[in-house]
Amino acid sequence: MKLQLPGKKTRYWQVFWLCLLAAAALFAPHCLVDAVAGGGYFHYAGDFNDQQINFYQYANSFIKQGGSFSWATDLGSGFVNSYSFYLLGSPFFWLTLLVPARFMPWMLVPLLCLKIALAGGGGYLWARRWVRDEDWSMLAGCLYAFSGFTVYNIFFNHFLDVVALFPYMLAALDDAVIDGKKGRFPFWVAVNLLNNYFFFAGQAVFLIIYFFCMLAGHAYKIGPRKFALLAGETLLGCHCCKTHAPSTHSTAWATWSTARPSSTGPFFTAPF
Repeated sequence: MKLQLPGKKTRYWQVFWLCLLAAAALFAPHCLVDAVAGGGYFHYAGDFNDQQINFYQYANSFIKQGGSFSWATDLGSGFVNSYSFYLLGSPFFWLTLLVPARFMPWMLVPLLCLKIALAGGGGYLWARRWVRDEDWSMLAGCLYAFSGFTVYNIFFNHFLDVVALFPYMLAALDDAVIDGKKGRFPFWVAVNLLNNYFFFAGQAVFLIIYFFCMLAGHAYKIGPRKFALLAGETLLGCHCCKTHAPSTHSTAWATWSTARPSSTGPFFTAPF
């Protein structure tokens, strides 16, 4: 049974700002060291330096110039095919289009802070339904936002997009089944699927396991009619991304069959 008290005032924005400021405090010393050392902006390791910074800057410029085929990727590749896995469906990437491409290397840290803040807020929203004390719900959100997976995978910048958005879909599932709220679940299904089709497969498996565990534990009570409505909302969320779906098969092939980008040559090799 749910433990959240009806009408209880949310502390979402408290968790959001707490996680945002904590993330900024963690990044600030490293940004300062890199600036003093002459690096100019935050450098981490591996793929973050060689891929993530370059991809965001290049994609920002490419979108604004227009086109669908990138001659700067490998020996030439479809832009959607090459960058769907990394950033093309991410709402965080589209937010960066407000910034000139030349400033993108400096924008990645604020973007990472935003992702961590949203992850914390989302974790809190899910937890507050199942925890009696709001303080523990806030702690749950912060622990989720700063989990080992999140902190370790900073150099895989696009992993954090998934971390940030997933708890909203999980909370929306609870809202749909327990409270009968309509519209939220298909919206978050669409957002998560559009964000990253590859990780969405794992999210879908988790949701199915979560759903049946909730049924077994009698936290969910659902009849045939409600189940049909939930299935319809799920299909609706997936259908909203059908324009993005045709690229997924070719993208999956591209990500497995191409090489890593070069940080030294004049060209990008295709993602992965």
